[in-house]
Amino acid sequence: MKLRRFHLAVLLAGVPVLAACSDQKLGQLSADVAPTPRRTTVWLTGEGIDAETAGRLAAVGVDQLVVRRGAIRLSGGVPVVQLLPSPPVDGPIPTAVMLEIPQPISKDDGDAADAVWAALESDFGQRLPSEIILDLPELGEGTAGFVSRFAQQSGLAVIPILRVSQIETRLGQAVAKAAHRCLVPLFGPQIADLRGLEDLDNQPLSVRLAALRDLGVRVRVGLSLRPRTEPEVGGWAEDVDVLTDEATAEVKRASTLDRSFVTNRSLTWGGRSFGAGQTIAVAWMDAARLGFDLTECHRTILPELEGWDLVSLPPVGPNLGLDREELIRYLGGEGPAPKIEIQLDRSGRELTVRFANASVFRSAITGFGNWVQVEVASGALVATSRGGFDRVILGSMGQGEWSPSPSGGPDAVRFVETYLAPGEDLRTGSIRLPSTRSKVTVRWQVQLSDGSAITGVVE
Repeated sequence: MKLRRFHLAVLLAGVPVLAACSDQKLGQLSADVAPTPRRTTVWLTGEGIDAETAGRLAAVGVDQLVVRRGAIRLSGGVPVVQLLPSPPVDGPIPTAVMLEIPQPISKDDGDAADAVWAALESDFGQRLPSEIILDLPELGEGTAGFVSRFAQQSGLAVIPILRVSQIETRLGQAVAKAAHRCLVPLFGPQIADLRGLEDLDNQPLSVRLAALRDLGVRVRVGLSLRPRTEPEVGGWAEDVDVLTDEATAEVKRASTLDRSFVTNRSLTWGGRSFGAGQTIAVAWMDAARLGFDLTECHRTILPELEGWDLVSLPPVGPNLGLDREELIRYLGGEGPAPKIEIQLDRSGRELTVRFANASVFRSAITGFGNWVQVEVASGALVATSRGGFDRVILGSMGQGEWSPSPSGGPDAVRFVETYLAPGEDLRTGSIRLPSTRSKVTVRWQVQLSDGSAITGVVE
C-alpha cells in the first residue's frame, strides 16, 4: 500500500497561535476525564466499512471505530509523518485513528508535537477523528511530554497503547498520567494485530493492571479477535470444521497454541497447502471466550475501566473463532452458546436422532465434550454407524453414570462430535432398540471454549 510522506520542520509559523490556545484545550481534556459509561470500540481493517455494517454495529452498541493510518518518525531532528490512505468509513459511528511512533521519543523531540499535528490537521481537513491512538513500542524520556503537548495542540483525546510490562515502569506510568488514560492489550491470540499481547499471563485482570491502580488513570482493555496459526496462513484463518474430520487430521491437545491438527492427508486450508503428517497449530477468540474476558472486565473496579477495544472487525465467515455475523449478534445480546435443535425419528425398533446447531455460535474443540447420548431403560441396543458424527461409543448407564465399553450388553450409545460448527446439522447412525416399546432417553451436551457446557434431555 502506498505511503504519503510529510517532511516537517520542527517549528511552524502557526505554533505561537496554537500555544496561546493550549490552556483552554488542556481544560477541555481534563473535563473529559469525568467518569463515563464503558464504551465498545471496534478497529477496522484496511478495507474500511460500509454504511449498512456500520449501522448494524451502532445498533448493537458500538461507540467508536478505529482505522490505522500509518507512522510518525521523530528521529533525526525532522519529524516525518507517513500516512496510509484513509479507508472508506461510512455510517454514523465516530472514527478514531491509530498512529505508530516506532522509536523512543527523546526530550529533544518533545516540541515536535506541534509540527506533527500541523501535518495531520492538514490531512484530516474538516473530518477530524474522534481521538488519536498512539502505539508506542519503545518509551523515551520525552514520550510523556510529547503526548501531553500533542493533546493540547489537537484538542483531542490522545490514547497511548502501553503493554503490561510498560505500565509497570516509571516511563510508562508517566505517559499514562500525561494522557489521563491508556489502552492496555490484555486478551486474544494475535500479537501481530495488537502489540503487547506477548506479555500475557494467567494472573487476574486486577493484578495485571495493579500498577495503574492509584494513578487516577482510566484504562481501555485491548482484545485481539483475529486467530493465530502456526504456520501462518493468509488473512483471517478459515473455519476448522474440515480439520476435525478424523479422515483429514488428528486433534492434539498438546500444542504450541490452543490446539494442533496433524494432517492425515494432503489438503488446502486457509489458502495454504499441507501435506500428510504436517502439524497445524491454532489459537482463536470465539464468542464464549470473548464473553468470559468481558465479564472479567465488568468485575474490575480499580483502576477504572473506560471500555474495551476489539481488534479487528472480523470478515464475513465462516472463520476460525469469530466471523462478522457472530460478533454482531453477540454484541446484540445473543449467544455465546449454540442453539440446539433435537429431532427423534423412530420407526419400530429403528431410531435416528437429528442434532442441529441453529445459530451462528460454535462449540469448543474437544474429543469428549460434545455428544448426543441415547439410552434405553432395559435391554441392549445396537449401534454401529456414527452417521454424521466423528465417533460412536457404546456404553452403559446401569449405575446412573455413563460408562464406556460395558462388560454386558450396551444400554446406551454416545455419538461424539469434535467441533460443532455454526449452522451444522448432524444425524446419528441407525440405532436398533430392544423392542418397539422400549423407553428411550436422549441426552446431549455441548462444551464451550470458556470451559462451560450446555446440556439437555429429551424423553
